[in-house]
Amino acid sequence: MTAVVYEPPELIAEFEMKFDLTFPMLSDPESQAIKTLGILNEEYEPDSKYYGVPHPGVLLIDSSGRIRAKFAESSYRNRPDFADLINAAARLSVSE
Repeated sequence: MTAVVYEPPELIAEFEMKFDLTFPMLSDPESQAIKTLGILNEEYEPDSKYYGVPHPGVLLIDSSGRIRAKFAESSYRNRPDFADLINAAARLSVSE
């Protein structure tokens, strides 16, 4: 598991230490990966301090780097259904 966020590395390092994270968080301050993955929250204008934030979600990527499943939500208050994630991951592991 890896998280991609638009915050700078310094803030990410503080967050990782504070919450003792065991997975990497990647800094994407220009939101290039976020845009490429199609998860940019376009609710915010480019001049907003929140511009670049992604929709919350999960991408399942196979060993060749292809996105095999995408679960993106419109609001940070919504999260993908855990059962759907487990089923998609199981299908991915069978097809690998």
